Amino acid sequence: MIRLHYFLILLILFSCSNRAARFLPDRPSKEFKKSIAEGSPEFAQGWKDGCEVGMSTASNTFYKMFYRNNAIDGFKMGSSSDYSTAWNNAFLYCIRSDSIKQGSSIWGSMFGGYK
Repeated sequence: MIRLHYFLILLILFSCSNRAARFLPDRPSKEFKKSIAEGSPEFAQGWKDGCEVGMSTASNTFYKMFYRNNAIDGFKMGSSSDYSTAWNNAFLYCIRSDSIKQGSSIWGSMFGGYK
């Protein structure tokens, strides 16, 4: 019984941490690390935020717990074309990449539930 309590405590503590994302599949932006690093800071932030929302949108219910679906800077979206362009491109790229990775159509990954 005590082992069960320790396991539950460990599970709860681990689930509240962003460190759990290290064990998830890599985000598709790894192919563009050099290009993102050479871009402006607004472009890099836009790509990171757009991919985060895209992964959250296309993921199944389990993975939605690890990705933020509200990662967008409204001020930068309206004032920085670099941020806006990067966010939109990353969103579309990551949502499609995630749906392919899960082996389903783009709508199946959103409404299909657990796989």
